[in-house]
Amino acid sequence: MMQMILDGLSALGTATIDPLWRPVLAWTALALPLWALLRWTDRLHPNAEYRLSQLLLAALPVGIAAVGVIEMLPDASQSALRPARSVVALPAIETGPVSVPAGSWTWMHAVGLLTVGALGIGLFRLGRLGLDVLASSRVRRRLDTAVKPSLEAEMDRLQERLGVRRSVQLCISTDATVPMTLGGRRPTVLVPERLAAAPDKLRMTLHHELVHVRRWDDCAQLLERFVAALFAAHPLVGRLRRQIGEARERACDAAVLDDGETPAGEYARLLTAFADRASSPRRSALSLSESPSSLIDRLSAMRSSMPSFLTSRAALGTALVAVGLTLTLGVVACSDSVGPSSSPEEATESSPSTAADDDEVYMVVDDPPELEGGMKALQQSVEYPEVAREAGLEGRVIVQFVVDEEGTVTNLRVTQGVEKVLDEAAIEAVEEQTFTPGQQDGEPRKVQMSLPVTFRLDDGSDGEANESGDDATTSSAASEANSGGRLFEKAGIQLVRVLMNEEGRLLIGDEPVEMSSLTDAVRQRITADAARAALIYADGAPGDRIDAAEASLRALDLQMVYIKPAA
Repeated sequence: MMQMILDGLSALGTATIDPLWRPVLAWTALALPLWALLRWTDRLHPNAEYRLSQLLLAALPVGIAAVGVIEMLPDASQSALRPARSVVALPAIETGPVSVPAGSWTWMHAVGLLTVGALGIGLFRLGRLGLDVLASSRVRRRLDTAVKPSLEAEMDRLQERLGVRRSVQLCISTDATVPMTLGGRRPTVLVPERLAAAPDKLRMTLHHELVHVRRWDDCAQLLERFVAALFAAHPLVGRLRRQIGEARERACDAAVLDDGETPAGEYARLLTAFADRASSPRRSALSLSESPSSLIDRLSAMRSSMPSFLTSRAALGTALVAVGLTLTLGVVACSDSVGPSSSPEEATESSPSTAADDDEVYMVVDDPPELEGGMKALQQSVEYPEVAREAGLEGRVIVQFVVDEEGTVTNLRVTQGVEKVLDEAAIEAVEEQTFTPGQQDGEPRKVQMSLPVTFRLDDGSDGEANESGDDATTSSAASEANSGGRLFEKAGIQLVRVLMNEEGRLLIGDEPVEMSSLTDAVRQRITADAARAALIYADGAPGDRIDAAEASLRALDLQMVYIKPAA
């Protein structure tokens, strides 16, 4: 049972690390300093603080959505939206082996557990939001919207003066202690009964609430609560939503006072009258009303001079566009899910260079360099370090290098390594090779390439080179499976072959297997002391399904796991 839970957590972590948690981490790194700046600066106009705070919150779901959209685009479209990959790559078919003891805890399990916790908190908050919406609807239906003609006339006059296009209802309530606006298709302004006998106070109150309606603050607040509920597990999201609520009221106060019709002293006394009152939680859940502490903060802000930075629409619009693009593109660029693929199976080509400078390093050329002697020459050059053999070190090293105009290998570096001793052995083997130079437009050119070198230990290994022709592999005899996927034993090692079709469905032999039961299905088929598993996936198989299946296989106590495309 515990192993099943660990397998599920590992699969969930693998499925969510790239599309969800990397963008969230990138957003946090970018938004945290901006949030701190907005919180502590006193130079921004309240409306600028309000809109920029909203933008910070919106950048989280927008950035995650952008990552998802880019991942769904064809490779040709993705190349223009993500960093260029290493281009001319020699083929590779299998990954290095990984052995994970059954029941062991890895960081991917922690990611899966974090995902479960975040989902639970998010669903709980979304449920509360749904209940608040229902409660607000029930309150609205019970309100008596019949008011005196003089109050309706004042309401119509203010709507016309402020340019409010939406239809707004006015309700004088004996239960309301503070003014509030219940948003929706037709917003309702709820005013305490005692204000009906004070025309000046009523006018200032209606002015404030109608500014909210004109700016669609009620709809904005609902969207903010929805985003905050989805990401309720993130501590910065909750703090940012509260800051938005406070900035919204200060921005509305500034709009009322900038109008010139409302004296600042009388408006401050009106706020003071509400500072010791609190609205009903049931009614204020989705309304535009503030707590006493927020009202006190607003009074304090009114005593200081109004900042003038970013007051004009043009300046604020420019700042919003610049910050919005920076945040969204930053989240996309910082997310590894849309950067260069780290999977050894995905060494592919990128866009060709268009410059013709003699020192240009080309990514793609008409005639790419060819390894003299073929892969066999490289395989013969690879030596398995004795210290690595004794330590049981295995894995794949990807070496990136440049073949110059003479066919010489230069600028070697490891883009994916295992251990230093294996990395150095791979570099030494590649450095000894010579190529026929790559050509562009009939002229020899420098070309960047990458080459995978796999080090694999096996029982009874003599360290001889595998002559597969697709990957430089130092290994010994391996288990095989027949074309039907049945188990075949060789040298006492059992191989379980798992097939995945284009739709991501799994087969072991002729038997379909669900992703959630893959670990148990493989475990039940293992009869030998030493066992390996191979995941063979068809062209076009979903990447997330491949990752989830790989995570399930690696969670088993296997001698080796192969991940390779179907031939």
